[in-house]
Parts: sequence; C-alpha cells; structure tokens
Amino acid sequence: MTLTWTDDGIGHVLDSRYRIVALIGTGASAHVFLADDFRLRRQVAVKVLHPSLALDEKFLRRFEQEARAAAAFSHPHVVAVHDWGETDIGPYLVTEYLAGGSLHALLAAGNRLTPSQAVKIGLEAASGLAAAHRRGLAHRDIKPANLLFDPGSRLRVADFGLVHALSGAAMTEPDGVVLGTVRYSAPERSEPGVTDGRTDVYSLALTMVEAVSGEVPLSSGSTADVMMQRAKSTIEIPAAFGAARPILERSGAVDIEDRPTAEELMRALVHSTEHFEAPDRLPLAGAIRGGAPAPVFYDVPTVVDAPTEILAPTPGEPTEPARQPKRSKHPFRWILAVLVLLVAGAVATGVLVSRVEPPRVLTAQLGELQGQPIAEVREMVIANGWTLDEDQV
Repeated sequence: MTLTWTDDGIGHVLDSRYRIVALIGTGASAHVFLADDFRLRRQVAVKVLHPSLALDEKFLRRFEQEARAAAAFSHPHVVAVHDWGETDIGPYLVTEYLAGGSLHALLAAGNRLTPSQAVKIGLEAASGLAAAHRRGLAHRDIKPANLLFDPGSRLRVADFGLVHALSGAAMTEPDGVVLGTVRYSAPERSEPGVTDGRTDVYSLALTMVEAVSGEVPLSSGSTADVMMQRAKSTIEIPAAFGAARPILERSGAVDIEDRPTAEELMRALVHSTEHFEAPDRLPLAGAIRGGAPAPVFYDVPTVVDAPTEILAPTPGEPTEPARQPKRSKHPFRWILAVLVLLVAGAVATGVLVSRVEPPRVLTAQLGELQGQPIAEVREMVIANGWTLDEDQV
C-alpha cells in the first residue's frame, strides 16, 4: 500500500523501520508524524516532505547536506536529528519526539506566558541558536511552531537546515515571496543579500513578545505591508518585560548590525532573571491532541524532577508533582544543589557524577560554586544547556 500526500499514513512503515502512529501536524511542505522506531525501540518524529521534492535533484543534494550537518550537531536546546531518507512518498527526516508540543500549540489554546516564562524560553532558544551559529548554522525560520518542549518544559529549536534546503527547491511556499514564515521574518529577508544569526534573533524577539501579549508586532496587512513596516520601525517591547526590555529592543532593531548576537541575547536574558520571580511551569499543549498513543512494544522512560536527586520512576508507580524551585532571597548566599544534564556530554573537571539509565541523566553536586554571584552561575548553566535546581542555604 502506497502512502500518498493526502493519506493520514497511520499504520504505514517507512523503510521497514518507522511505523507511523499518529499525525502531529501538517504544513505547506510537510506532514509530521509520531512513529515507532522498530530498530532502536523508541518513539520518534518523522517529517515527511512533499513528494514533488523527490524529483528535485538539487533539493535532494542540499537536503542530505543539511541533514548531515544537523545530525552532527548536538545541543540540549536543539531538536536532535536521528536519520533521513527517501521513499515513494518523498524525502523524510527523523528527529527526537517531543511530547510537550510546540509554543504555537500552547498559544493557540488561548494561553499567554508571563514575562518570566517568556524570558525562560527565550534564553533557552538563544542558547541553542548561539551554539548553532558558532557552527555556521543559521535557522532562518524561528517561530512558535518551531519551538518545541519535552514533558519537563525544556525547549528545543526544531528544523535547523530545512529552510536552507528548501530555498533552492523548485517548490515554493504558497505566498511565493520569502521562504520561511513572513509573520516572523526580519526586514532583511525581503531583500536579496546576506543574512546571519541576528536574523534569527529578530524572529525570536517577535516570538517572545507574542507569547506575552498575544500579538505579533508589526504584522498587520499584506506581506508587503508587513515587510515595509519592519523596514522602518523597531519592534516595540512591552514594559512588562522589565529588565529584559533593553536587550529585546536591540534584538528588534531594523538594521541587522544594531542587533545583538544570539550569544549576547542569551547572556543578557540570563542576567535579567535576577529581576524576575521563578517562572511557573508552562501550560504545555502536548504534541498530539488527546495525548500520544502508547507504543505497543516498550515504555517511554520519563524523568521526575526532584530538589536534591534524580529518580527514574518505576513503571506504574505514582509520582509527586514536581516542586518549583524557589528564588533565593539572598542571591550571594546560595549553593548550586543539582545540575541535571539530560543528554550525554562533558561535565566540569572535579565534579562528582552519577548516572542513571534509562534515560541518560547526569547529576552534579557543585558545592564549590558557593558564594559565586547567581547570575554568573545561571549564565554558565544556560550556556551549557543544563537545568538548574537552586536550593537556598
């Protein structure tokens, strides 16, 4: 049985390995499915591109190059690329599956973020972008739909390299103007020329403002109207962003040269957290309406947040709701109690490490950082993609 572009695809198996379980989402150029990976016995997301792209040799070459580059790049705030290939339904990309859903789905459900929540997702996204930019990987389509969450609310940036691959394809988006989403595009996208990582910074600033206000700045009218507005006016940042407002205003500058890099944005947002209370957990929408179908041959491991240790829950065992970390009343008298690294990676020399499998978890006691300014340690934590659990002395 052949899967067609209009078929829901449920039950089909790609390359004798990936069984389609449920539809996650659909767009102009791709369907995204939840799938079971028979070989590695895990759930994955499979993005199946339009079948017409399989006939475009130039696209296929670029797609493979971009897929290889994305697969070789690992960061806790970037969606991991596992595999890619071609079938009779078109090219496909296999990535990690993030059950928390997207920021787009969260906002579409009528939720709005507090400024502290928006700053949290902004600095996590900026962390992933900064690491990618250092490797010469620009995203070019930062928007709420490409900001995904795991069940613990950790953000990942999705679709690195895909827009670049599609830019040379014979197929164009329905509006036929710029590749990527105009609603979140920086002004330089409307003109031929070189863009860089600061184009992503502009789009991230728009996204953060929308998450809080419910409106995308400078987005009224036609595509031409939107790009004209942005070529003339800096993004207006709501006063509610407080200490984060100056860096976001710079991020929304008309001239790309006036914007910060993703690294600078990340560092500034980290320091602004001194002026915010700890954010509440995000009201995640979930990747699939009604919840993901349970895989038939394995249980997906989960991690339970704990204030002083990491536990892998026993199947069927009830767990207590995760406790929100309290913001210290004494920023200069605290210790870093636990760092949780949810991916394999290097840990600072001299740190005591314990591992729990599955999933791969590293727990580090960093008592030697006692007395360090909290903003400096937070910056280190975010720069490395770790999760911080603060415990007041």
